[in-house]
Amino acid sequence: MTRPIRILLAEDDTAARTLLNDFFAPLEDMAVCAAARDGCEALELLERERPDVVLLDLIMPGLDGLGVLQQLRAHPVVPRPKVIVLSRVASSHVVSYAFSLGADYYLIKPVHLATLPGLIRVLYQDPLEQAAAALLADMGGGGLGAEAAAIAAAALAGARGKHMLLKQAYLPAMRRGRTSYACVEKNIREMVRRIHSAAPPEYCALMGGRPEKRPSNDCFLRRLADRAAQLQKPFPVPPRFP
Repeated sequence: MTRPIRILLAEDDTAARTLLNDFFAPLEDMAVCAAARDGCEALELLERERPDVVLLDLIMPGLDGLGVLQQLRAHPVVPRPKVIVLSRVASSHVVSYAFSLGADYYLIKPVHLATLPGLIRVLYQDPLEQAAAALLADMGGGGLGAEAAAIAAAALAGARGKHMLLKQAYLPAMRRGRTSYACVEKNIREMVRRIHSAAPPEYCALMGGRPEKRPSNDCFLRRLADRAAQLQKPFPVPPRFP
């Protein structure tokens, strides 16, 4: 099973910590690994837990969020987590300073929680998945089929990709989308059908010319995986400051 994205909450407000923890609890691809009540505790947990993502409040007792970013820059944690600032501070000076210290995104409270999972997935997205998603976007692929295809292609492009069965590559997409093998297979097949019908140059280049018949999901995804491994193109990230 794919390891969930591990999230550290750095928030001094008890109600806000509880709200965030309860929000992430049902998600299968994300998990709150720890929660800090101030900046000093956040740094200790960063070192001990090595989270993938930090949701960082700026106004905290003792060491504030900017202090955490300063310490993280001066004494990097490897691997470095993605840092999303959640703060009521809307000053453009503070926002710019947070980014200069290494923040990856800045959200003004109150935050619409439903936007967080998608943002975290984009920021934390595996480079191979980013590359596959970018290739599909260039070919005009979209929707649930493109998302599932990018996830499956990333799995195939991994260290064991050449020996992985297609049904194994579908598992991460099934878990993330909370859906079935049949739905993943159908969504990808429909996306491949649309791309094949349009036959954009990017698709023809991927397939070595326009195939007479629509390729199977297995054939298309393995070619996509090979190309993604070569390119690892960056997936576009939305503007960081609303």
